[in-house]
Amino acid sequence: MEFKCCAKNSKKEQDVQKTYEFLRAISDPNRLKIICVLQEGAKCVCELVPVLGISDKLVSHHLKCLKNIGLLSEKRDGNFIRHSLDRKIIKKYKAIFNQIIK
Repeated sequence: MEFKCCAKNSKKEQDVQKTYEFLRAISDPNRLKIICVLQEGAKCVCELVPVLGISDKLVSHHLKCLKNIGLLSEKRDGNFIRHSLDRKIIKKYKAIFNQIIK
């Protein structure tokens, strides 16, 4: 049985792949916590460490994973880099996910 919505090289197949990568990236509990904390506004690693209770290296690793899928943006603030959620990308992933799961 072949499904037209997920046919090879279709737009839907690309959307499925993007959604898979997004869900895989946010499936870690610490990354979900980071997303929740960043809902309140931009934060630097030093502000996330005490909230998450993990090392700064591990926080940086999780931030990199979220940045790789385009979910985060960065802005330099003196010696600090402040991370924030990219609302446009969140809306994009929501729309793709809603198209796949109707």
